[in-house]
Parts: sequence; C-alpha cells; structure tokens
Amino acid sequence: MKVRELLQIVFWSKKALRRILIGFGILIATLVLVTGVLYETELHWLTPGERKAGKAVLAQIDSLQNLELISRKDFEARESGLQEKLNKAHQAAWTLRDEAVSSELYFYLYVTERERAEVWKQNQIQTGDSSITSSDRELNRKAITTEKEKVRFYRLILHKQLD
Repeated sequence: MKVRELLQIVFWSKKALRRILIGFGILIATLVLVTGVLYETELHWLTPGERKAGKAVLAQIDSLQNLELISRKDFEARESGLQEKLNKAHQAAWTLRDEAVSSELYFYLYVTERERAEVWKQNQIQTGDSSITSSDRELNRKAITTEKEKVRFYRLILHKQLD
C-alpha cells in the first residue's frame, strides 16, 4: 500500500475525523473553562499575604486619622515605617485585586497626608496671619471638609475589602 492511501484510510475516515474533532472540542472547552476560572480568581480573590499586609498598613494609616489631636512630630513618627509597609504590601500582591488594594492603600495614605497638610495650613491661618479674609477661612474649612470626606470614603472601601 502506498503512504497516500494509508493516510486516507486510517487518518481521514469519518470515524477518525469525528474523534479528532471531538477531542479538539473538548480541549477548547477545557481551555475556555480554565481561562474563565483564572480570570475570575484574578479579579475577585484577595490573597492571604496581601490581606495581612494590607490590614497592617491600614491600621497604621488609621492611627493617623485624629489629625487635630496629633502633633506634627507625632504624625511624622507614626508615618515613619509606613512607606516600607506599603512596599511590602505591594510586593505581596499576586492578583489584580491585590494590586488594586495596594494602589488604594497608597492613595489612602496620599489623601491622609493631603488632609494633614490642609489642617496644618488652617492652623497657621487661624493663629498667624490676620490679613486673611473670612471668605478665605471659609474656603479653607470647606477644603478640609472635602478632604475628610475623601478619607472616610477610602477608609470604608479598604475596610470592606480587607475585613
């Protein structure tokens, strides 16, 4: 028998072709299923390492929240090891959700620092300069209120994700 005839008979019969197509279909279905599971895991699963590191960072950022009661030195002392913890939390990230939580922690710290800067600015305005008008003082109070609302919003989001 020639090779051509052998190939036509053995490999390309209807039964063999049907088996090949069924096997190919099962392979494609399995790949789609595995891809879907990996995708959902990537989007919705927060790894234990990131949860633990995130909770530690969140607790330290939360300790900075009583801005009116904390002195500048105390604020800086509490903030000293925070960047290192944030970097550890970022390195512990495996999934997309881990990365999102890590980014939200960075942003939460940024908003907290901005709020602290506004409070310091407001304190300097109230105690020092008498040339500032009452409308400027009111505008600064509104800015501080807006910053506090942002901080509360990010705090709620992060506590919901990490608890």
